[in-house]
Amino acid sequence: MTKQTAADREAPLTDDILLTERVSHLLGQAHRRQIWMMFLDEDDVQAPLIIPCADLPSDPGETFAATGSGDVTAADALAWRVSALMEELPAAQAVFSWERPGGPQVGAEERAWARGLGAACARAGVRVRAQFVVHDRGVRVLAPDDYA
Repeated sequence: MTKQTAADREAPLTDDILLTERVSHLLGQAHRRQIWMMFLDEDDVQAPLIIPCADLPSDPGETFAATGSGDVTAADALAWRVSALMEELPAAQAVFSWERPGGPQVGAEERAWARGLGAACARAGVRVRAQFVVHDRGVRVLAPDDYA
């Protein structure tokens, strides 16, 4: 039996260690403030799409007018877009990596976004497999206690 490597995109990411290794392999360390979105199928295999998204507001609760649906928060708007992408792929799970310069400690902004996007995804029917912080020295898993 051969050991799975982070570069083996076809191998299922069946546990948090393998998923963390994959995110570390793909993203390395922080260069700018943005979120990376990747997706897994029902067998925990990574979809061939990873999407960066920059210029998010600092507050996930910031609202703006949406055509025909009243005001929506930034977190809800992102969750709805993620849901639509997942239907197109198709994907069963989303993984979010919050890239930003700095150390591994979880700051107020990523704490608010992890909490806000997690709740928005739940409302949109999106299963979030994991969230990470990509910092100057690598990758850190965001445990639910980090953003509760």
